[in-house]
Amino acid sequence: MTRQTRRTFLATAGAIGLAGCSSIVDKSPLPMNGTGRNSRRKKTTGPPVPAASDFEDLSGWQAVSGQGTLSKSTDDPYRGSQCAHVVGSDATKAGCISRTLSGTDLRGTNFSMAVKIENYDFAKILIELVAPDGDNAVQLKRTLVGPSDRWVRVNFGVTGVAGTPDLSSVSELRIIGRPVDTNARDPIELFVDDLRTASRPDKGAVMFTFDDSHATHYRAFEILQKYDFAGVEAVIPESIGHDGRLTTDQLSEMADGGWDMAAHPDVQAHSFPEYSPDDQAALLKRTQEYLQSHGFDDGARHLLVPKNEVGPDTFDLARKYYDSIYSFGGSPNAMPFENRDAIVSRVDGKDLDVTKRYVDYAAEYGQLIVPLFHAIGDGGEISESDLESLARYVRKKDVDVITASDLLDG
Repeated sequence: MTRQTRRTFLATAGAIGLAGCSSIVDKSPLPMNGTGRNSRRKKTTGPPVPAASDFEDLSGWQAVSGQGTLSKSTDDPYRGSQCAHVVGSDATKAGCISRTLSGTDLRGTNFSMAVKIENYDFAKILIELVAPDGDNAVQLKRTLVGPSDRWVRVNFGVTGVAGTPDLSSVSELRIIGRPVDTNARDPIELFVDDLRTASRPDKGAVMFTFDDSHATHYRAFEILQKYDFAGVEAVIPESIGHDGRLTTDQLSEMADGGWDMAAHPDVQAHSFPEYSPDDQAALLKRTQEYLQSHGFDDGARHLLVPKNEVGPDTFDLARKYYDSIYSFGGSPNAMPFENRDAIVSRVDGKDLDVTKRYVDYAAEYGQLIVPLFHAIGDGGEISESDLESLARYVRKKDVDVITASDLLDG
């Protein structure tokens, strides 16, 4: 099994698009209909059956010429008796399959799908809606940071557009996978199953998340409180009360202000998959028990994966001990959120322009964006003024600001 180094992933995951089948790159925001915090859009009806697929019958699907192969697999389907098995081409390493939709109306529709990557820890998976031709399309791209060899449900959010797509007339749906590493030697091998569609909610959402218990997060709490926003603090128990970190009193005050105190185990200089399964379980349980012992029971249900690497054992254990899992995905999340076997995608919040663009997408497409931050202020990744600028921007948009518990509890 091919394994990339974490260094390669960090250098490439946020910047690389999907080559071969798709030529879409992130461009300007999609046209907005709502213009204010109180604006509303009429909820539209979901699409006809052809937009969804259980992959029990592959006759409507085909591999795109020169972009790998498509076959059925009955060995380990996510649901039903079989799934789609896609192997990338030797030339591009990417695999692309497509289905003709003949002008299907996908306005008001979000997508989720089960994906299993067989031979790479870090991969990109994309749904592309051709509307109505190749010059006009919508891109829903997700970076997967593991686990390989496990079924993961991906809630796809819009990440870019080409031309001026008309989602009332979608002619083709494409599914594309490729390794993150552009120097990868082996074609990607992936399985897809249970492609679902759902009507979007009337409003999108934003979730502010802060990692590592930095003392400056109390200042973030004060800034967001001015806008009546709550966030999610990723707590490293071993750091609490030390120089430059939050205190237990500050955690309690933030929790009283509506924040979730979520789990962020102390993996130190390593990633989770570098630990044995027993050590991973101990880290997960110890962090959760700390939160529960301090009265943070709501937040103790949520794991914000440290260093954004999810190995197979990490995934299995996290699902055992926690109700929701968060890690880097580089994209918004479709709503309603299908939580079973899913990882909530987070985006790097320090790039203010990209974050605001994804807030636009959240408002327009009924999606959830989860920006992540580390230290703020002097010497931090984002200044206090930029965080406040983002808060003001969010307040002007037709979105809700939610916590991890809000998402889980509906």
